[in-house]
Amino acid sequence: MSASSRFPRMDAPAFLKGAAVVAIAIGAGVWGALLLAPTASELPPALDAAQAPQHDTAPVAQWFGGAALRVRVAAAGVIAAGDGGGAALLSVDGGPVRAYRAGQSLAPGVTLDSVAAAAVFIDQDGVVEEVAMPAGQAGDIQGFVPVSPAVAAGRP
Repeated sequence: MSASSRFPRMDAPAFLKGAAVVAIAIGAGVWGALLLAPTASELPPALDAAQAPQHDTAPVAQWFGGAALRVRVAAAGVIAAGDGGGAALLSVDGGPVRAYRAGQSLAPGVTLDSVAAAAVFIDQDGVVEEVAMPAGQAGDIQGFVPVSPAVAAGRP
């Protein structure tokens, strides 16, 4: 018996038909496995630490006077420009007196909004407040004006 007599002879159309049936069977099996596979189970909400609810307590805190703390600013001197620009010597929360330009940040959420001859305007979280110069410091005085040691230390 020869090797060619053991296997039946198959013509090309029959071979292609068999290959197509095998490909369809494999495709149906793969898609069936994908569609019928069990899904990954999710943890119950009580056990899922990544989904912990975030509660905003700010409205409740405001009921009891828990508003954001205001920054205390004391003005020690100004160099005012006509357009609200300029610079000011300020003490922030009782700290040492430092120079700030208009628009510069004094603390998180607090900026020096503008500078006038008699006062500075501070923007604290969207609320603009006026901080007046100490008595005897306002006006159109040319040159340097001496400041009392109490004002320089931040205690008006």
